[in-house]
Amino acid sequence: MPSVVAAPAARACLRLGERMDLVGADGASLLPGGARPRALLALLALAPGHRMPRRLLAGLLWSGAAPAQALARLRDVLHDLRAEGRAGLLGADAAAIWLDRALAVECPPRPPAWPLLPELRGIDPALDDWLARAEAGGGEAAPGADHAPRSERPGAARRPGVLVAPIACLAGPRAGALEVAATDAIVAALSALRSVSVLVETPGRPPPLPDYLVTGNVHMAGPRPQLALRLVDAAGGGAVLWSAILEPQEARPAAFAAEVAAMACARLEHELLLLEAERAALRPLAEASAQEVALRAVPGIFRLERQGFEQAGRLLAIAVRRDPRHPFAQAWLAYWNILLVGQGWAPRPREALAAAATAAEQAVLHDPRDARALAVAGHVRGYLHQQVPEALALTRQALEINPALPAAWTFSGMAHAYAGELEMARRQLRRALALLPRNPHAFFTEAGLATVEMLLGNHEAAIGIARGVLQIQPHFTATHRAMIAALGHLGRVAEAAPLVRALLELDPGFTLQRFRAAAPYVRRRDLDHFLRGMRAGGVP
Repeated sequence: MPSVVAAPAARACLRLGERMDLVGADGASLLPGGARPRALLALLALAPGHRMPRRLLAGLLWSGAAPAQALARLRDVLHDLRAEGRAGLLGADAAAIWLDRALAVECPPRPPAWPLLPELRGIDPALDDWLARAEAGGGEAAPGADHAPRSERPGAARRPGVLVAPIACLAGPRAGALEVAATDAIVAALSALRSVSVLVETPGRPPPLPDYLVTGNVHMAGPRPQLALRLVDAAGGGAVLWSAILEPQEARPAAFAAEVAAMACARLEHELLLLEAERAALRPLAEASAQEVALRAVPGIFRLERQGFEQAGRLLAIAVRRDPRHPFAQAWLAYWNILLVGQGWAPRPREALAAAATAAEQAVLHDPRDARALAVAGHVRGYLHQQVPEALALTRQALEINPALPAAWTFSGMAHAYAGELEMARRQLRRALALLPRNPHAFFTEAGLATVEMLLGNHEAAIGIARGVLQIQPHFTATHRAMIAALGHLGRVAEAAPLVRALLELDPGFTLQRFRAAAPYVRRRDLDHFLRGMRAGGVP
């Protein structure tokens, strides 16, 4: 990217009022005729710093196409936009597209109840969703928008504002432009989250007032670059809430930026979820919003202790009653019911299955671009309803929307395990753990990995993984089942006996017959291997 110089006087102006207009310095209209070229200009004008990653743009304008095909169409539109006097208004590199700083952008106030850029509605469902969020204040801030934190805007559901400061470079020329690439990639990755509002500093505009600040620097550790990242409590005194050193294996700028962004997004989302849950717990329940009530339930789900887990379910029921259209609450309610059935704690399993399916469908219905909701819906289809092809399709969509979401990798890995694609399942479960290694719900992923290793015949590896899980989370019955089966295949019945007793204490109604009826494995040999191992391990 060329070095930044002082911006000359604007030679053109892009207006986003009741209708779009692009006027050159001579007053002539430069507005392109096609719908998608106009949409591309509008997206860039509304983006922080007027800059957006190519993949994000392609996904918003051609959400139904394969990524490579969508990127090719974006290149064609960019080529057309640069023609007819507009060549100097757009900049681009291999990763992003931006508006030249010499182009003035105006966003005059819209008449009451007038939608944002109605002429662009209907081009693509993903674009419609993005415009709706931008209009409601949930998307990227438009030029001239109110810079107050979202928590201070009356009537707005609280989405904490996260300001991504430009990453600094402490490595000198050896690091190339890694800091620029890393900043852009982190902004793009965090923008895929539905739980935060991403902010960036823009020259010439008042600084945004965030709840949290993400800052860091690139430095060298011997021959390899590292990213030191910090999450700061910007609204509460500037304390450092979380920090990490991220060191991907790749040193090439594009690969380094993509990997540190994925690692940062996964870990920041988890930290922010717990921080917001703590804040939500301070508000009286009677005054809490649906989002705050649902957040209060998350720690109880993570701990998986029955009394606290059941209280989490009651909180989620309150949340969805207060706002049945709230996708966050519905997605977590679906996940809660999945665990309820999996643990054997559901007094009426069929009702819990139906509740999980309904909540997952509602979450996707009210936000079809919510990766977590899609991933949970996929697991409901696969694990609870044995509809494995649908599970694979839904989790694939989740990963396309947010490839930095560990839950999507976990549920996709489990769906591949059910389909008998065990090597793919192992890779995806390991990817989930690599993105978020110290996660209170890592036991879910590790139990899945132990099961996959057991099905592959790697019984010692399965036992080692399961033993580590049980030390941290002794209440998850899937771990017991995988370890008992692995021990049974190795003939270590005495070692399996206390695990069988613990399994039956956690799930008194467990039998091999019930497991056979409920297990979603497509390949008969996988199910038979599992059952033989548990039977040999002493499960009645």
